[in-house]
Amino acid sequence: MARDIELRQATLEDVSMLAEMNQQLIIDQGSPNVMDFEALKHRMVQWLADGREAVIVEREHQVIGYLLYRRVEDEYYPYQDSFYIRQFFILPSFRRRGIGQIAFDQIVSEYFEPDVALMLDVLETNPEAKAFWSKIGFEEYHTTMRRSVSETAHR
Repeated sequence: MARDIELRQATLEDVSMLAEMNQQLIIDQGSPNVMDFEALKHRMVQWLADGREAVIVEREHQVIGYLLYRRVEDEYYPYQDSFYIRQFFILPSFRRRGIGQIAFDQIVSEYFEPDVALMLDVLETNPEAKAFWSKIGFEEYHTTMRRSVSETAHR
């Protein structure tokens, strides 16, 4: 099955496709993100122009997903190269068959040097993703909490 997975670096020509998959990812993870398709496209263009990298995952010449990442400085481990995975998406019809894990492992093997640290965030509204990342070796590192401040919140 691993030989069925092909990877390629995304280009600006892939932005619409990436935005479409990002829109599905937002729905799948229960994100409160309200960006429409055009806003997601614009954001993806900015991200790719600003140093983020995207890897397209294909199987039998069909795009089935992508991974978006960037190099970051980890304040706790400044001596180790670190990458932040912003998004990883596999089409729903290809999930729960080991394809996501195979694709991720292949991306790591082909796009990251040995001994780097990989970090990502998982929304609390997405327990399936948390289980997936735990299964492939990610461990909880810290908890980020968020609160929106509104007019009624000022006391």
